[in-house]
Amino acid sequence: MKRRLFAVIVVAVAIVGTAASTLAGTAGLAAQFARPDQTLEYHFMIDAADLLEPELEKTLQAKVIVPMKSIAEIGPPGKPRAGMYVDSRDAILEKNNLIVRVRSGQITLKARAASPDVLLDLEKCSTKKYEMDYFGQPEYSISSDINFKAEELDISPAALTVAKLWDFIDAKCPAASKQIRPILQRAAAAEIPGGARMYNSEAKLLHPLAGKAREAGFTTWFFPPTNRFLVELSYGAYVRNREDTDKMYGEIRAALKAAGLLKADQSSKTQQYFKAYFGR
Repeated sequence: MKRRLFAVIVVAVAIVGTAASTLAGTAGLAAQFARPDQTLEYHFMIDAADLLEPELEKTLQAKVIVPMKSIAEIGPPGKPRAGMYVDSRDAILEKNNLIVRVRSGQITLKARAASPDVLLDLEKCSTKKYEMDYFGQPEYSISSDINFKAEELDISPAALTVAKLWDFIDAKCPAASKQIRPILQRAAAAEIPGGARMYNSEAKLLHPLAGKAREAGFTTWFFPPTNRFLVELSYGAYVRNREDTDKMYGEIRAALKAAGLLKADQSSKTQQYFKAYFGR
């Protein structure tokens, strides 16, 4: 009887210890996001009908830039850059709060969710940040970036495969790769379904609190060969200025809505990429 009681006590202590460790980890992540020097990113998906990539500057000017002139000053689009994401058609990475993005010179591993307690605290590769993203509702994200030279990895659609990408991540950042490998193994049918073409423009917010923002941006993405695209206005800020930048977010959002420029679908660029290529 004494041995059985001792075993029960040991198991109970182990369970309590595990729960305490989990709570401590969650509390630690929440504290990271709350640091004054950590960042916030605010996003607005813009309603812009019938943009044409061959005539982007002209159609963007007429359909977005002029109607938005009292909210933000937007410059002409720059040269396009390539970008792509990886997931399986049944969204295994998304269901596990993981995003893998590839752009020229950079791979981003990102854990993102509505609560920090379900996030992987990814190991640092080249850089790492804790950030809150606002897509209608705030979400927590932990990003670990792998920077690389063009000669190290060919990201053209004809050359890059999922297997090559996983091998490259494993070689360049084995610590983070080890963390995400169980998720990648479950996503055995992961794909790179297409290469987005991303055009960035300079942006300046015309709001009394704009000085509290860290930076503003404006981007237009096309998803060839589909006819889908997205337009986004965004700005960054530091947590120490959150009261002001949250207020600005609400007021800019209201102004965009009043001008008929706020898209009904405020889902992230990641989600819209997969909607374009996977139809989900």
